[in-house]
Amino acid sequence: MINSNILLEEGYKPLFLLIILAILLELFISSFLTNIVLFLVLFVAFIYRNPVRHIFSNSKSILSPIDGKVIAIDYIHGKKKIYCKVNLCNTHVVRAPESGKIKIKRYQHGLNLNPNSYKANILNEQIVIKFNHLKLKLISGICNQNIKCIDKLEVKQGEDIGLFLEGIAILTVKKESALMVNIGDKLIAAQTIIFKK
Repeated sequence: MINSNILLEEGYKPLFLLIILAILLELFISSFLTNIVLFLVLFVAFIYRNPVRHIFSNSKSILSPIDGKVIAIDYIHGKKKIYCKVNLCNTHVVRAPESGKIKIKRYQHGLNLNPNSYKANILNEQIVIKFNHLKLKLISGICNQNIKCIDKLEVKQGEDIGLFLEGIAILTVKKESALMVNIGDKLIAAQTIIFKK
């Protein structure tokens, strides 16, 4: 499976507005301000990029649902929690880690505080998505817009299921699962193997 769009749909509106602003600044005010806005156009295009990614489905493996860096691994109540930092330099498409049923357990509108603070875990916008062998919790960060997620009952491994710009992703798996990742590892959505069934 290969994605075809160079830019995520959510990036069209801010890019369009910035380009209009650049044209108006060039016509009526100054070239210096136009150059600043054109730099912002490039930055927004970078944030909403959607690079070509080849997805190889593997029914025996659970793949990473998101791009990010593993910052901690914890053992709580007989489960393993993998904490990943997602920043603006990552790609932001959330992908199904395995084929099967998907359930949105909780979605909370909220603030965009620093995701590393205790308050963020309570007040920030967040979503909890349950798969067969993995639970994914996304806690928005300072730069995040609304977390977007599809409304489907069944998904295929590697399928786009949402958009998450920046914050903390918490992957929860059973304690007996042999993790294939360590602290400091970079995760690539639908390519990095988290653990094998």
